[in-house]
Order: sequence, then C-alpha cells, then structure tokens
Amino acid sequence: MTTLERYSLKEFVRDMTKLVEENTEEATIVEKAEELVGELIKTDSWLPNSVYQLDEDGYTRHSLYRDPENRFEVLALGWKSGQKTPLHDHDGTWGVEGVVTGMMKVKNFVREEREKGEIVKLIPAGTVRLNEQSTGELLPPADCHILESVGGKMAVTIHVYGKQLNKFRIFQLQNDQSYKVKWVEVGYTKEY
Repeated sequence: MTTLERYSLKEFVRDMTKLVEENTEEATIVEKAEELVGELIKTDSWLPNSVYQLDEDGYTRHSLYRDPENRFEVLALGWKSGQKTPLHDHDGTWGVEGVVTGMMKVKNFVREEREKGEIVKLIPAGTVRLNEQSTGELLPPADCHILESVGGKMAVTIHVYGKQLNKFRIFQLQNDQSYKVKWVEVGYTKEY
C-alpha cells in the first residue's frame, strides 16, 4: 500500500522562499507559484479549523504566513455562498489564488496605464469559474477583479501575493469604463 505524501504549508513556504530568492522576473515567479499553490490545495489537512468559521457580513481573511523580507504573503479566505469582493486591485503586486473547496467566479478587468487623478479606466477582460483545486494568477496591469463565491456551499481560497497586501484600491463605476478610485486598508480575521 502506498501512502501519498501531503504537501504542507511549511514545505510550501520553503519552496516559495527559494522561488523568490532565485527569481526576479515577476512573470516567472507567478507561473511557478501557481504550480506550488496547485500542489498545496490538493488537500486541506494543513489548514487551521478556524478558516471554516465564516462571517455573515463578508468573507474572512486569515494570514497564514508573511515573509520576513516582505517578498510574499500567504492568506486563506473563507466565503459563504454569494459573498463577493468589490472590484479591486492588488496595490501593484502579483498574485496567485487557488480554490481549496467550493467554487469561485472571477470577473477580470485590465487597467489602462493612463490615470487621471481619482479616475481610472478599466476594461472588462472576461469571467472565469474556478472549481475545487483550480488556480488563477494576476500580474499588473491585469490585476483588477471581483471574486464571488458561487454554488451552494462555502468556499475556501488560498491567496499568495508578492508582498503583504494590507491596502488596495476599490473601483466604483462612474460611467462607461470610468471608475472612481478609493484606497482601503484591510486587516485580518485571524493571524497564525
């Protein structure tokens, strides 16, 4: 009988640390980080139970690891069915997401480089559904999206960002493809 070795958060952090130490090209980091996240989300045995305690008012945000040199951060988000984010960016950093359980709808937008003060132009770039054990990536300027938990059950997602993501911009539609920008600071439901 063969025992399958499970990939742990500790191993993931080790591999991510090596990845960011050996690579400076963000596209390369994102591609390889997505593979690592894909391996990590094959099981949820490494996740703290508190990730499954949901909030009626919005998704929960659990800090699982922050690199001491601020090269990456690992989060787990817990979602009740129907909960979603506002349209937001990632403060200029790359990201990788993976679905541990449930299903997510991701509505993507590309930001035009020309910004005028508090107004930015965003162009819809398609919608995808991520099922369990699916992954996705983002790399600026294609780093704006709305995430929504869909289907009949809760979702848990893993997010890895290229720095601690404690603030980002949300975008409110003004007209056509023009959006008003608002900076928001975010915290954690729980830190481990």
